[in-house]
Amino acid sequence: MNLNFIVPDINMTFGELKFLGLNRERYAYVDGKRTDTLESRVYNLGSSVQGGQIEVTIPAYVDLKEFDFFKDVELKNPKISASARANGTFANVNWTVEAEDLVLKGTGSSPANKTVTPGTSDKK
Repeated sequence: MNLNFIVPDINMTFGELKFLGLNRERYAYVDGKRTDTLESRVYNLGSSVQGGQIEVTIPAYVDLKEFDFFKDVELKNPKISASARANGTFANVNWTVEAEDLVLKGTGSSPANKTVTPGTSDKK
């Protein structure tokens, strides 16, 4: 059996989440060269349980989130995955949090933002 990802108990794992802003956009690479195809966006969130900032990756087909700083937010269907890189006799583990969407707490869905077609960039 392979363990591909962990589905966390949101309240016990993250607690209250606060929006801290867009960290970066990830683009597809072909033959080692960056393309204009947006793959995902990484947002910074403050987590009361983790005691600091976490990064959450949201797919590119989800609208760009431009919430006010420190607004309460919720993750829709979050998953946690791990990858390890050997370093001599040690290994470094990188935990990644991905979610289907990031919404304002209590709204159940995100407010209307401009629509981004999958596989395209909204940057000009």
